Amino acid sequence: MRLLFSAINCTLDTSNGAAISIRTFLRFLSRFGVECRSFSASIYDRPETEDPVQNITATGALPVQEPGLPQTLWLAVDEDVHHYVELFPSKVQRQFSQADEQTLYNRVLRMLDTYKPDVLMLYGARRYERSLLKKAQERGIATVFYLVHPGYKKIEDFQHADLIFTDTEATRQLFADRFGFDCRVIGKFIEKPVSPPNAPPPQFVTFINPSPEKGVTLFMRIVELAAQSLPQAKFLVVESRGKLETAERRTGLDLSRYGSVKRIGLQRDMGLVFAATKILLVPSLWHDSGPRVTVEALSHGIPSVVSNRGGIAELVGDAGIVIDPPPPLVEQHWLVPPIVEAIPWVESLRQLLGDRMVYEQYHQASLARWREHDPDLRLPAIVAELEQLVARVRLARAT
Repeated sequence: MRLLFSAINCTLDTSNGAAISIRTFLRFLSRFGVECRSFSASIYDRPETEDPVQNITATGALPVQEPGLPQTLWLAVDEDVHHYVELFPSKVQRQFSQADEQTLYNRVLRMLDTYKPDVLMLYGARRYERSLLKKAQERGIATVFYLVHPGYKKIEDFQHADLIFTDTEATRQLFADRFGFDCRVIGKFIEKPVSPPNAPPPQFVTFINPSPEKGVTLFMRIVELAAQSLPQAKFLVVESRGKLETAERRTGLDLSRYGSVKRIGLQRDMGLVFAATKILLVPSLWHDSGPRVTVEALSHGIPSVVSNRGGIAELVGDAGIVIDPPPPLVEQHWLVPPIVEAIPWVESLRQLLGDRMVYEQYHQASLARWREHDPDLRLPAIVAELEQLVARVRLARAT
């Protein structure tokens, strides 16, 4: 069975959580005998430079020369998965024009002709994705939509999808309520980040991606309150799509005055981050379908303090302390809450940092929860379902 994944956003983008999840999922599928490729554009959440060639080179891709075509195609190989990327002058999605979409569409149609996939999988709601799903169905290719974002508002986006995958029950329920259809929950596919040998003991409360929807303003209040009442708490901020400097400028809150906060940039190797992490902090405010960092933390036995939004509580189970976020922030993510809203968060950190028995309880629960996320428990059924879908599509075409 051959599967092709396609998207406008670059599948090799290390600042895009969905792209990372897709790469990992394709890698696991290939280990179970599914031949996988991806085709995407050189569009990033957070491009590293202004030079499109430098950005694509940084992903590890190499140029591919196709006979009779200009050299705009790049290729990166991840185990047995081939990731093709079409190079564009645009770097972010808001710059990607309809003409660019048409160029990408034509190139992917060419791959449909040459690669002849049995399954096309994608996400996104632009003209490109809708047209590609329709064309694949017309050609008798089974179509799968990977749905992990709460922002889809039109049922027409899924009109030509034979099957819809999602990562958590929370998101399945969200779209069952919104559109009346059911998604197939496949869970998260995570490779355990590898910690460096002889790493020092973990010491940080780690917050990843300081963006408004991830709860950066609430995090700032947590830091302020902890500085007053929990001085032993040390915070690590890992910037990716969001930057702490942006939040400081917008809110007027300056965290640089607190010696308890260390900030680092986008990380290609999260093993270094989790080796330094004692507690993961996830104060998300939006419907966060399935943040991969929560499961990555479980793989290291790291307890978490998380918000009760989206699929977060579902993923961590009893390995985390779950707190309801302030309702006004759920509606307006850039609001700066009163400092009292940080109290339950700081008290949860106090509980984990101050009581070794409590911490050990959550540590063991995290390791146990990680074992429940084992991809080998889910992949055989997923591959079998894809094979059955391909068989149904072929039968329908034959009749």
